[in-house]
Amino acid sequence: MKNIIILFLLVSFSFAKKDFYYSFINSANEQISQERKQAIADGFDIIENVRMLAKKGKVDEAYDQINDFKNKNKIKLLETDIYVLYAELSLKKKTKRFILDAVKELETAINSSKIREDQLAKAYMLLVDLKLYSNKTSEAEYFANIIINSFNDNVTKAYGKIHLAKVYKFQYKYDKAARILYEVLTKTTDILVATIVADELFDVYIADNKYDEAYELISKVLDKNIEYYAKDSYLALDKVDRLINAKMPEFAIKILTELIKRTDDKQMIEEFKIKLANTYMLMYEGTPKYLIKARELYEDILKNYPNGMYVDKAKMYIDEIYMREGKIDPNVVSNKYNESASMQQKVLLQELLNEKRDKKYETILRKKRVYSKISNSIAKRFGYDSMNAIFDVVNIEMIKQYLSEGKCALLNTTLKTSRRETLQKLIDDEETKEDFFQCMVQEPYERAYLLMKDAFNRSRDAQIYLYLEQMAYKLGLLDEAMGFSAKVEMVDDKDVLAKEFLYRFLILNSKNEPISMKRFYSYAQNNKDYIKANENNPMIIDFYYQYYLYLLEQDKKEEAYEILTNLYNKQKDIKARVYSPFVEQELAKYEKNKNNTQKALNYLLEGLDTNRKIKPNDLVKSYYEVIKAYETLENNQKKEEYVKKCKEVEGTQDSLYKKMCDEM
Repeated sequence: MKNIIILFLLVSFSFAKKDFYYSFINSANEQISQERKQAIADGFDIIENVRMLAKKGKVDEAYDQINDFKNKNKIKLLETDIYVLYAELSLKKKTKRFILDAVKELETAINSSKIREDQLAKAYMLLVDLKLYSNKTSEAEYFANIIINSFNDNVTKAYGKIHLAKVYKFQYKYDKAARILYEVLTKTTDILVATIVADELFDVYIADNKYDEAYELISKVLDKNIEYYAKDSYLALDKVDRLINAKMPEFAIKILTELIKRTDDKQMIEEFKIKLANTYMLMYEGTPKYLIKARELYEDILKNYPNGMYVDKAKMYIDEIYMREGKIDPNVVSNKYNESASMQQKVLLQELLNEKRDKKYETILRKKRVYSKISNSIAKRFGYDSMNAIFDVVNIEMIKQYLSEGKCALLNTTLKTSRRETLQKLIDDEETKEDFFQCMVQEPYERAYLLMKDAFNRSRDAQIYLYLEQMAYKLGLLDEAMGFSAKVEMVDDKDVLAKEFLYRFLILNSKNEPISMKRFYSYAQNNKDYIKANENNPMIIDFYYQYYLYLLEQDKKEEAYEILTNLYNKQKDIKARVYSPFVEQELAKYEKNKNNTQKALNYLLEGLDTNRKIKPNDLVKSYYEVIKAYETLENNQKKEEYVKKCKEVEGTQDSLYKKMCDEM
């Protein structure tokens, strides 16, 4: 191969000096040209500049530069660094399109030996991350195991295990991920590896809701190696966001403070300070302590960066602080920032807090719909975990009012801001209990469900068990719903069992367990009065459809036809042709077997005359049957019309009907 530079092993190109390249020789053992040397040096300058941009958090700019350089580069020596850096930046873009492009580019580079041996492990690590972002976990696991099994040095193997743990975390196998990371942590003596392990283990803990372990871990990491974050702005700000999301802003403060100390880039300092000030605002706990710290930072931005990017935001946040301190009326702030949705929410919340302070509970109730639009993120900025604590003093009477008016949707919203004690009082109140259960079935709320389950788990009331079964089903708690179904059956109240019949079907159908479904259909055949009792319930449509298929399987054709007819009539009755044109196709089949060609044709045409989008395979099947019906009726004009329609259908998959149409 011409002009391939061979002197590169064991050299860190990222930090090499330009004059180093002047000693390069080509494959013919000849000194390369001055022009070639300069091109190589310039190339590495571009790559290093892109790296610096990325470290400063300027990902978009860095990506554009490396992508442009990748497309223009003709120097093979630079290819490894370009492809690896391109993959890194594509990951940081966190967009599917960029991820998929990077996967393709990196895999091609690896397979065509464009990646140097000393960077191959890193390329595989990036490939694992890219595959995870692409939701291809099995492929990610494959490449992680390549790193573990194909490289001999312990550090590379450790990185391979870290990436395997990432795969397990992505698969929700948190215990497995934690065990691998612990193993690496106990064996490594490399502080960078240990820090990266701890960073990944932190994410595993958070994903597994082990916040205490995560808190202790990040505390130790920042004490021992805050340098890991402080030297890379992108990495640091990403960690800051994760810490804030994990409700650990005090550690975010520590990283941001360190970033401000270490940089002399004015633009970056301004960005760090606004982030730090905003984090202090999130830490508000009812005293002026953090508001003062935040205000000092905002004022510093106005003073030292008068033309900076965050001046307008700093001014707005200072006004917010003055409003919260009672120095500015909320209406003044509202008028001043009428185009800021978040500021309008803050104004609303401040008005609510002022009314709460003045005990104007009726005013709060009257404006509840408006106040309910305030996001929990705004509430947290004002020192509350959510809107719960603010509304709690008036929730009982408000809930009773909604119950009496049957406003279940509003009740659901209100319950999200209620304490456990509030729900307990509602359950214990005989006047509101029945209405409360009815509303919870219509608009289930998990916290209320868990409390009611605990309160009534040993009840002998079949109706309460049914309520809990319905709530569990709507919340997606299928095993618990089946448990309550069994309790309904145990009590053996026929009226309640009839009402429970379709819910039991929905639950079993969602669980998708064929043996259980067959047992249910046997139960249905032994209790046909339950089917009759539910014939006016719209939910019976799905049951009719599944039951029809079961009866066909059991060769009970007459009973199947009766159920199919019920399904057809119910769909027409409620104007919900969920299973069209299947139902009409099946009815047409029965009529065709009885030589009632015109009636069969009528069903087929009716099935086609719906507002639902019909799948291509179903469409050509109906068209074909229509064609055959017109052929039997000797209506060649209509036959040809539907032959043409059938041939025009696109997107069919392995359809015999389409093939037969095309051959007509």
